[in-house]
Amino acid sequence: MRLSTSYMYQRQIDSMSKAITGYSDLSTRLSAGQTLLKPSDDPSNASQAINYQNALSRMSQFDTARKYAQDALGQEDKALDSIANMLSADLTEKIVAAGNGAYSDEDRQALATELQGLRDNLLDLANTKNSNGRYIFAGYKTGQAPFQKDGSYIGGDTAMMQQVGDSTEMRVGHTGSDIFLSGTADDLFKALDSAIAALNQPVDTDAEREQLQATLADTSKAVRNGIDNLGKVRASVGTNLQQLEALGFSADAQEVSVQSRLQQTLGSDWDTMITVLSQSKMSEFALNSSMTVFQAMQQLSIFKVLG
Repeated sequence: MRLSTSYMYQRQIDSMSKAITGYSDLSTRLSAGQTLLKPSDDPSNASQAINYQNALSRMSQFDTARKYAQDALGQEDKALDSIANMLSADLTEKIVAAGNGAYSDEDRQALATELQGLRDNLLDLANTKNSNGRYIFAGYKTGQAPFQKDGSYIGGDTAMMQQVGDSTEMRVGHTGSDIFLSGTADDLFKALDSAIAALNQPVDTDAEREQLQATLADTSKAVRNGIDNLGKVRASVGTNLQQLEALGFSADAQEVSVQSRLQQTLGSDWDTMITVLSQSKMSEFALNSSMTVFQAMQQLSIFKVLG
């Protein structure tokens, strides 16, 4: 079968056009850094890529939530440490000792002054603010001081909670009533106020001394219970901080895995890009070869006639 020169010419043009299209397509994908450029390229992988991207978005949100939780718990832990330094076993012993006969009225008044300073410092800590100016022991009522000057608690009744994982919600703060046992028999501020008032009163009779001793014993008991309660709160905060750290490590590993699967789905992983680069080089070679052949054909006199 004889092939017409026009047919051969058209075949070469089609071949060159195809080579140009193929090379351009591969170059576009290399420039984009991935092989999946539009849903029609691979509908199944395009749909899966959206799922992976949504999963990464959720992970990012939870990562932000964990950072907030760590910051909130870290600030609470710092405040609790300061409170613990004030409430000590030595303090309870000193309060009880003030009821014996060895203390003069002046000695008791000196202790009352000391307790007043401690009580005022505790109140300042109870009204601690975070870096955003919000009260950390106010529950969800973070816009106002949770404790009034008389030591009464007016903060929220519900502790702050934070969703830090797909199925993990965590307490990221305690209310002031949780820490200072407000409204209970061991209310620390009320107990200290009672002791301060009693210590400032002269003691002249056995009955007055017995009343003083009873008041100081109740205050000492409240402080001891407050210390025990504070230990439990601090343990809870420490446990949550450890859990956040573990969740962070797990989430980081999961994110790497999902990111890797997303890259493979989009065709942006290293192996795929190497393959595309190799194909691009071969396509470029084919295009150059096709153009060389086409230019040679143009030089033939028979094609010059067509021109």
